[in-house]
Amino acid sequence: MGLFDKILKGAVDAIDNAAAKNGNGPTGLKDLFNQAMGKKDEAINGTSSSTTSSKPSTATSSTSSSKRSNYAYTRPTYHTSPEVLATGNVPAKPSRKVDFEIYDGEDGEIRTKVTFDLSGDFLDTDGDICYIASYLPNINDDDYDSGYSDDNTPLFGVVDAPDNKIYELIKKVENGGVPDDALMYLPVNDMGPYVRFKAKVEDRGRATYFYYCPLYEHCDLKCQFGVSYNSDSFGTPLEKKLMAAVDEAVRTMKREVVEIEDRPFR
Repeated sequence: MGLFDKILKGAVDAIDNAAAKNGNGPTGLKDLFNQAMGKKDEAINGTSSSTTSSKPSTATSSTSSSKRSNYAYTRPTYHTSPEVLATGNVPAKPSRKVDFEIYDGEDGEIRTKVTFDLSGDFLDTDGDICYIASYLPNINDDDYDSGYSDDNTPLFGVVDAPDNKIYELIKKVENGGVPDDALMYLPVNDMGPYVRFKAKVEDRGRATYFYYCPLYEHCDLKCQFGVSYNSDSFGTPLEKKLMAAVDEAVRTMKREVVEIEDRPFR
């Protein structure tokens, strides 16, 4: 108890004693004083000085509040279902030919066709990128909605790398460096002029196995062929199956200029 508290307690005792001498009985100030001191100790030390208090300490409440607050910022937990994992042991469906077009050149005047073979376990999915397909080996084309979306479903994609970990990795390699945060990195020199290297990276519970394939000759776009899947699939037959699908797509990939448009005023 500090000096000020001792002075205040002395004043309370004096008032109570004077009231008792004059026959006015106890004033109740002592009870109020003790309650005030208990609240003070609780606020400062996180424990109550009152032995009858059943309230949780401030420290406990603060911890609970912190947990509740942090929960709102917890990233989603990705989980691959046993049914999907089991498909890693099932042979892939026959591959099919995939084709799409890109527009190269300063003004997009070079119309280029890209073709490759892709495992039949992947079904075309709607998207505003070059090409994307979902790994759905147990679903037939007739029963499939191309608008289907599920964060836990492996996705094959031919995409222009956004400004993220993969983009920075590609830039580092192009500048003569070697990525130090990739789970796997291997230069590729025997798959044609549009295949530079393959790598595997992990980011917040999802992994991406991809090839860097600069399909654009006149645009600074970092095009990649790859598949993304949950990190809990590492080392499983499913992961090997997904990676094999990407290997086949890149191995069979062809790029052909279809048309060069005259756009002098663009």
